[in-house]
Amino acid sequence: MKELLRKVRKLDIKIRRMVESTFAGEYRSAFRGQGLEFDEVRAYQYGDDIRSIDWNVTARSDTVYVKLFREEREQEVFVIFDISGSLDFGIQGQHKKDIGTEIAAIFAYSALKNNDRLGLMLSTDRVEKYYKPMKGNRHVMNLIQNLLEYQAENKGTQLRQALELFRRTHKKRCILIVISDFMDEGYTESIEKLSRQHEVIMIRLFHPLELKAISGGILPVQDQESGMIRWVGTGSGAIQDKVKAYMANIHERLTVLARRKHTWYLPVDVSKDYIPELEKFFKRIHASHSR
Repeated sequence: MKELLRKVRKLDIKIRRMVESTFAGEYRSAFRGQGLEFDEVRAYQYGDDIRSIDWNVTARSDTVYVKLFREEREQEVFVIFDISGSLDFGIQGQHKKDIGTEIAAIFAYSALKNNDRLGLMLSTDRVEKYYKPMKGNRHVMNLIQNLLEYQAENKGTQLRQALELFRRTHKKRCILIVISDFMDEGYTESIEKLSRQHEVIMIRLFHPLELKAISGGILPVQDQESGMIRWVGTGSGAIQDKVKAYMANIHERLTVLARRKHTWYLPVDVSKDYIPELEKFFKRIHASHSR
């Protein structure tokens, strides 16, 4: 328990600083509220848009009044986090799951800072944990702790199950963040359907070592999801080509999905500093919404 609390505290300090200095504002700019709601009226001032004049109030007085509106800020943010066996790939501190946890925490603290509701789903080949969207510091800290301590019961991947559960249970528009390595099949149709109702963000985690078979020799390789071990000749050009083709196909598939309205794709190399890329990603979303 002491080790877990230490990890929670360390991540809390790291991510809160980043959010305070950078991401809270970027997040707010990128993900605006659902619209405008009436706030109050005030006397007309030179330069006000005449379309904002409140004719009913103006008719009852000797002064021209205009309507003022404020952004309906509150919205829902939901994270689907793939915690299947393949997310354990990487070196110490740079496992795909480690970086995915940090990125999920950035969205969590940004939502907290902007008073948005936050929900979380942990997924393997089934939905293992579901946390309904709520607000507040205690809720966010609980989610962060669960991200750090939860051990997946299964190793397989089936994103479609998590996506379809979300689609059935969330009818009101929200920001949906899917964090995964997307080493799976059968999820594209679900994302297409979700993008008609929600703003979908696909964050793909990968490590460059996945693209390279260790040259030379025959090594025992354990599949992280099935647990099966087989002997593989890693120097084989055919195997290397298959690995590269498979990874390239994942990238192409997500790139095509991201051409749809309200769908975004960010590939994250977990061996590098992801902060600059995430910053640029938020700015790109903001620029698109401002057109």
